[in-house]
Amino acid sequence: MEGNGSPSRDRRGEEVLREAYDRLPYPSASHHHTHPDHLATLALLHGMEPPPLETCRVLELGCADGANLLPMAYELPRARFVGIDLSPLQVEAGRRRIEELEILNLELRAMSLLDVDAGFGSFDYVIAHGLFSWVPEAAQEKILEICRRNLAPNGVAYLSYNTFPGWHTGMMVREMLLYHTRDSRDPEEITARSIDLLRFLAEANTGQEDEHALALRSAWERLQHLQDRPSYFLHDFLEEENRPLYFHQMVERAARHGLQYMTDAEPDSTELSNLPPALAGQLQEMAADRIELEQYLDFVRSCRFRRSLLCHQEVRLDRTMVPRRMKRLWAASPVKPASTTPDLAPGTPETFHPPAGRAFSTGHPLVKAALVSLGAIWPRALAFDDLLRDVRTRMAEAGAPPAGDDPKDVEVLADILHSLFFSGQVELHLMPPACVETVSERPLASPLARYEAERGSLVTNQRHRVLDLRDDVTRFLLVHLDGRNDRAALVHLLDEEAREERLRLTYKGELVPREQVPAYLGHLVEEQLHKMAENALLAG
Repeated sequence: MEGNGSPSRDRRGEEVLREAYDRLPYPSASHHHTHPDHLATLALLHGMEPPPLETCRVLELGCADGANLLPMAYELPRARFVGIDLSPLQVEAGRRRIEELEILNLELRAMSLLDVDAGFGSFDYVIAHGLFSWVPEAAQEKILEICRRNLAPNGVAYLSYNTFPGWHTGMMVREMLLYHTRDSRDPEEITARSIDLLRFLAEANTGQEDEHALALRSAWERLQHLQDRPSYFLHDFLEEENRPLYFHQMVERAARHGLQYMTDAEPDSTELSNLPPALAGQLQEMAADRIELEQYLDFVRSCRFRRSLLCHQEVRLDRTMVPRRMKRLWAASPVKPASTTPDLAPGTPETFHPPAGRAFSTGHPLVKAALVSLGAIWPRALAFDDLLRDVRTRMAEAGAPPAGDDPKDVEVLADILHSLFFSGQVELHLMPPACVETVSERPLASPLARYEAERGSLVTNQRHRVLDLRDDVTRFLLVHLDGRNDRAALVHLLDEEAREERLRLTYKGELVPREQVPAYLGHLVEEQLHKMAENALLAG
């Protein structure tokens, strides 16, 4: 193993980490950036030929209780998933969930990543989320060694890590908090005292506009909401190990292990075309290659965190837009037109609104038609050929050229989807999310979502995003969406809960009078079901 630590020192460091995570388990959840579909899609767009998703092999290092792998394993029953973690407590908790959900293709092991060797097997995807920056340098080298030795020839490794220059300020604040809480041992006390100090420092610098004051106020704004989440606050911010590095340093270290940087898991965050033209031009002049370009971009935006995708150095990457690759993909987009009747004619600008970020306008007829088509069926995705057919139909109805079967349409639409994906306006998938945009007569949610809703507020939707459903009515309804209950049955179930006072029904903060409950419930159920469809919680 490379690195500066001795084996005994490495093991002692692991003991400290194990005790910390057993004492205060880290909150684990689904991370959609790590899903094999997302990794495979990016691999395809960079010229690789990813293995079939249905039978892929996935290894997660530092898996906690397996909450990230569990939705993947449920969705891909013929694939194989293995997670390892130092904490026996968290692994055991994950095993209980796996057994309750009767998932047979997910294995969790309580073990050290230092013990992973060639005999552990080969994997198409290796995931290390929220791990690299929080382990000693020797363990970091071991992670990269695993990514080289245990990664299939056409596999992809995902590594997230804290980065400079953004974390320079974070390290300063971290050192202040560690000093302030140096005599504390209780996690909740440490969190409370840290938040108190941050508040004091921010208030003490009210009205000041120097660099130090701005940094302290920024830290307060960023961290104050974590005061009721001590496990997240301590493990992410005050853990004994926290080793940020520059992006170029990660690339250099990966290269020493025979790995090359492919892209960021959020490719739109590093896309030059998304920047103001003058800034993009200056960066291009400064940078000799893609790595330098992204490093300078990190300097510009003071990047704090990265999600890098790596592959073997022997792989030949090609980011050129190739229509035959694009034709294999499914597209989805939450972007909605501002107008209820958008004009698809060439040159007529139409405004579109993404869920987050600024609205944008375009006069390109195919761009407008594609976004209207995808927005109409969100959160469902359309296969390329189906989208092309729908776009042609819409343009023909609007009398906008091209309205026929021009072969060039394929290349134009492929180029449009490629650009919209790298600008963050469209999702691309090799395997579409198994969700519906309309509410059926007997709505169906996945057994996993129903299981999670019955046990807490965090629920994984069909797009592998985690939703915080704090409303009791929403969770109660979700639990009963097993495909057997129609709207009348759901109203009856809610009414029973309200009668037995197990559920409080309120409207604008006021308790709904008993005589108004039946009418109110009919409206409430309809509203909730449509919200669930919009949030990709319905599978049928």
